[in-house]
Amino acid sequence: MLSVYVDADPRTDPNLRAASIDLKNRYRQLQRQVGERSRDVTTALERLWPQIERLTEPTGSGRSRIAFVALDSDWTLYLESALPVANRLVLDDGPFLHPLLELLDEGRAAGVVILSATDARMLEWQLGSLQDLRTLEQEYVQAPHERAGQLGGGPRGQFNSPKREQRQSRERERSERFLDEAVEAAAKLSEERGWERILVSGGDRLTEAAISRFPQQLRDIVFADTRVLSGLDDNALAETVTEWAHEQHANREGQLLSRVRDTVGAGGGVLGLSEVAASLNAGRVAHLVYDPEVRYVGTVGADGALYGGDEVGPEGGTPESRFTERLIDRALETKARISPVEGAAAGVLSDANGVAALLRW
Repeated sequence: MLSVYVDADPRTDPNLRAASIDLKNRYRQLQRQVGERSRDVTTALERLWPQIERLTEPTGSGRSRIAFVALDSDWTLYLESALPVANRLVLDDGPFLHPLLELLDEGRAAGVVILSATDARMLEWQLGSLQDLRTLEQEYVQAPHERAGQLGGGPRGQFNSPKREQRQSRERERSERFLDEAVEAAAKLSEERGWERILVSGGDRLTEAAISRFPQQLRDIVFADTRVLSGLDDNALAETVTEWAHEQHANREGQLLSRVRDTVGAGGGVLGLSEVAASLNAGRVAHLVYDPEVRYVGTVGADGALYGGDEVGPEGGTPESRFTERLIDRALETKARISPVEGAAAGVLSDANGVAALLRW
């Protein structure tokens, strides 16, 4: 399986010439390495090059372009994203997944609710792009009449409000009904689409009023931005929301590392490559955390068990330089959640080289 990751950012390289040269150099190096071992694989790589080269065409879409290509069949998967990836070219028995997992983790879907005096726009941010889902417009209904005069100026026993107070009262009631409707729609979308975070923006007047209306079970995932974002064009809005998503993701990672450390202290987790590998072997891992900037190494035993570092199984094993991939494979097999956290090895998990796990039991 050939895995290809290309950073096709046109802002600094409009024709993607640098990306094209880098990909070609990596491909040639891979061909040289493989040519010493397998003529069949070399022939397959030669056949696939035109297909891979198209990933750097300037007319393509997506800042990051990803391809997984089987050498012995016609199976191919192409993906793209507005978020960046580092250039990678890997030939392995299966797909090289951990850069994709990092992209999906940081780019996970978020709801965006943009409020104004006239409408409520609901969007979904995912992988750096915004998609419009629904827009609610606030209708203005003019009253059939407005009673003028001073307070108490009508017939005996009847008190009338001046025009301004009547109008303001109607506008408040209309605005409150509209916020109720907008929040109800956003909460329904959140349930349908599985949002784990929701950004609400409506200026000083509308933001907190809307957030206070969200169901209690969603309050922890609702975040306020009191700026008036309704006037931004689509590109500027996408950039603003992407910046917020990065900040929120970093905060979430910090909270996750603190939770891991606390849980390990209470006996509900393990630290370090050896303990994590053993727990993965036993199917005990509920949530795997690792630092994608660390190159983990280990051994795969004759029975398929994972052993971290210099450890080996009772019947020996095969050294594995891409041990991070094997950790991920085992976590996926056992339906464990996976969180790559950049900088974990230099921070809270420094004594564990950035790898830890929360356990099922």
